[in-house]
Amino acid sequence: MSFEIRRVDEMTNRGPLKARCALLLGLFLWMATLAWLGGCAPGAPAPTRTRAPSVGEIMRMITKTPTPTTPADEPDKRETKQLVLRAQARLALLRSYRARVVDEAGRTLVLFEYVRPDRYRQVTDTKEQIGIKDFLYTRTRGSPWTRQEWPGIGRLMNEVTIAPEFIWDVENQGRESIAGVLCYRVRVVLRVGDTQLTDTYWIGVDDRLPRKMITQVDEHTYVTRLLYDFNRDFQIEPPKMD
Repeated sequence: MSFEIRRVDEMTNRGPLKARCALLLGLFLWMATLAWLGGCAPGAPAPTRTRAPSVGEIMRMITKTPTPTTPADEPDKRETKQLVLRAQARLALLRSYRARVVDEAGRTLVLFEYVRPDRYRQVTDTKEQIGIKDFLYTRTRGSPWTRQEWPGIGRLMNEVTIAPEFIWDVENQGRESIAGVLCYRVRVVLRVGDTQLTDTYWIGVDDRLPRKMITQVDEHTYVTRLLYDFNRDFQIEPPKMD
């Protein structure tokens, strides 16, 4: 499995489902998720976005009372939708966090670290990538570091988000603990045209931060991410070049 970094605007030109994946939270989040996009089927309609809304824009959207146009905007579900959007906004305000993409057995496929505002590090078993400001550093196992100029690459994690208008439905499925943290489990249905994908988020009851996310990439592919080490003191520095 190859984990490659791609800018959001490039992804929107290479396949609609790829662009949809880049809209996800993260949380969210994330180079690892973008890597899975290689398996997305082309030709299906999906949302495109080249700039994520700012935290202020997100907060204005979720505090304004919407006209119910989807199940998620109905009064009995509005609070759950806002829970998801506020978790996204809170994550964007953290000074640092770590995440792991794991397989069904819980084994780590990708380790990801992010330091606000413009630094990240991603490690797999064969490759390591560091984005700092306008430079991307890459090396594969046994090879020296390479550096290329890539304007804004260090802020890439600030440019991906879940767009509120694509949330079709939400369901609060109760509470579960993730790594000892009590969380709300929320099912989120995203829909554009004939394309519908379902994600599941675990959001901390006390801190309202996402602790776990299962993201549907296509009909048969899901990505599981675990988020932790919020606001921990760690650094991401440029590597020593040979």
